[in-house]
Amino acid sequence: MLNSRTTVFADECQRLTDTNSTLDEIARNLGRCTRHELAGNHRNTEQIASFAAHFHTGAGTAVLPGRQGPLPRLHRFHERGAADLLILLAETQPKKSIGVIAASQHTQFSLLGSIQNRAPRLKPQLYTSQSKGGMYRNLDLGRPGIVIVHRRSAKGLGFDTVVVPDTHEDAATDPTSAALRMSYYVMATRARQELHLGYESESEPPLLAQVNRRDLQRG
Repeated sequence: MLNSRTTVFADECQRLTDTNSTLDEIARNLGRCTRHELAGNHRNTEQIASFAAHFHTGAGTAVLPGRQGPLPRLHRFHERGAADLLILLAETQPKKSIGVIAASQHTQFSLLGSIQNRAPRLKPQLYTSQSKGGMYRNLDLGRPGIVIVHRRSAKGLGFDTVVVPDTHEDAATDPTSAALRMSYYVMATRARQELHLGYESESEPPLLAQVNRRDLQRG
């Protein structure tokens, strides 16, 4: 049970994080406290971090984490291939969180409908800030399963497995674009254990075609 002091502390933390306060501002407003900073990457595997490094736009080179996992994988999808992959992942990894990061609201709802029709037992979740009447504005990130979000909502989230199903949407964008590269860096680093990317076209999107096979598995 929370006491009144704990409740006030939690409310103040929430207010400060909701307003995008800095760490110094949070420490100053909460009073006397000790801040511990962890160096290095503690979220991703070495393979995911190495892939994400292709899109990093900042200065310097980050030290890769030591935790190991499978290579990120690029899939060429047929019409329902993304939904097929998501259903397979959810059924074979029932205790894991699977984040789907889509480029458009159309893709979000298309995948939601396909999964609900074919595998309703999976109970996928969807978040969009554009919904009317408050629908699709809340997520239960504490339960495993599929969570479908838009790219603009991905920063700050983390999932065991991440799927970026529609990289073909970026085929016409300049692959040297800093905004595009940072978007891929953010999406890739949301994944703790596995990363899957997909496209629906004859050829790989130019940005991903630049990534060598040591860091991105095809097929």
